[in-house]
Amino acid sequence: MSESNVLKKPNSLAFRVTVLVGVTIFICLSIMNLIVIESIDQHFIEQDADELNEVFEAVQSKLGEAHELNVLPSSILFQAVSGHHGVYYHVKDKNDNTIFTSQDADLSAFPSNFKAHIQVLPSTLILFNDGNHMLRGTKITFELPTKLGPERYTVTVASNMEFHMSYMQNFKSTLWGIVFLAGVITVFAARFAVYRGHSPLRQLSREIESITADKLDIRLDPLNVPVELTTLVDSFNTMLKRLEDGFERLSHFSADIAHELRTPITNLTTQTQVMLSKSRDSEAYIEILYSNLEEYDRMTKMVSDMLLLAQTEHGLIKPNLDNIDVPKEMGELIEFFSVLADEKKVLIIMSGPSFKLLCDKSMFRQALSNLLSNAIRYSPENDTITVTTTEEHDKKMICISNHGEAIPPEHIPRLFDRFYRGDPSRKRDGQGAGLGLTIAKAIINVNNGDIILESSAEKTSFSVVFENKNSHGVSQ
Repeated sequence: MSESNVLKKPNSLAFRVTVLVGVTIFICLSIMNLIVIESIDQHFIEQDADELNEVFEAVQSKLGEAHELNVLPSSILFQAVSGHHGVYYHVKDKNDNTIFTSQDADLSAFPSNFKAHIQVLPSTLILFNDGNHMLRGTKITFELPTKLGPERYTVTVASNMEFHMSYMQNFKSTLWGIVFLAGVITVFAARFAVYRGHSPLRQLSREIESITADKLDIRLDPLNVPVELTTLVDSFNTMLKRLEDGFERLSHFSADIAHELRTPITNLTTQTQVMLSKSRDSEAYIEILYSNLEEYDRMTKMVSDMLLLAQTEHGLIKPNLDNIDVPKEMGELIEFFSVLADEKKVLIIMSGPSFKLLCDKSMFRQALSNLLSNAIRYSPENDTITVTTTEEHDKKMICISNHGEAIPPEHIPRLFDRFYRGDPSRKRDGQGAGLGLTIAKAIINVNNGDIILESSAEKTSFSVVFENKNSHGVSQ
């Protein structure tokens, strides 16, 4: 078999939960990390905006002072940034002539296509490089009232960002390291938590492993497991109950089938040994062969019945639905059994309305034959067996009743089991293998019907019931 044909084993629950928790934790921590970094960066931008606004206001004030003193602005503009470190400014007049520029930075590198603003705001700041430093700044234009009229100036202010950027770089590295470490610790903690959380499952598995075929009566205690596993335990206990019942039925069936087959095999063996014990004439051999043939027929019938039951219970038989006339079919069956009924001095009468059923004809005849045969067998002499048809709004029913001995209540639930007889002596009296009622119920169930047994001192009734779900009176 090629590797491509081998199904990949699903990942464990622990692996799936750990991966899910790990991915979720890393995503959440990464988002928090980005939010923190963005918040701090925005804080620095606001700080820079406040500081550069102070520098701009100081430059604006010095320009006004130069006009009042009637001195050159360049002679006093150098005093504007007293107390501020790492800030620079560049001043131009309305003719775009440079009036003053800081010596430690080349602000002429400020992007020429930048549109000048009228005030310093965080949103107006941009990053640029003068060739030696990374700076953050903006350009402001304003008019200064003077004695000779308003004068227009353009001021470029900037601050050195190298310290901020170095700090942010170190901060980002540290924060990402913390995020990674926290994520790894969380994943390992989640893995350990999952392992500990699965300990009830492991304990449950050990208890399940201890259950063997001879301990099917053991049940798991739902009170000893977490509430999430209660449903699993209940389902497992229900499965155990079904297995126990099935195993018990299988054991009984094995004993019954062994008992049923032992009788004809013993008869065949005994008869053969007797015949071989001495020489006999041809008529004696023919007689014993006929006797053996009867035993073979009995075993063949038993095996066929068991095969039919097995096929029925495993859904291997699909009914061939046909619209059958119930009174007509029952009339033919009654006529067929009239000889057997006459031998027992039993009268069979039929009454009730006429209706049709959607059912497998051969199965219907077999099931009703078994019920009629059973009624005749257990009816006293001079009894009357009644076959009554009933049609109601939700069901249609065929009831076969006789006046034999009442069936004890404790036997009724098991009367449809294989080989079951209420008589503990288990004698068949040549009346069959005890599968007739079992087969009747099985094939009626296949046709979406059911058989209901009622027994009292007055009479015993087997009712074949079909739900009236369609125009023919049978569910499909």
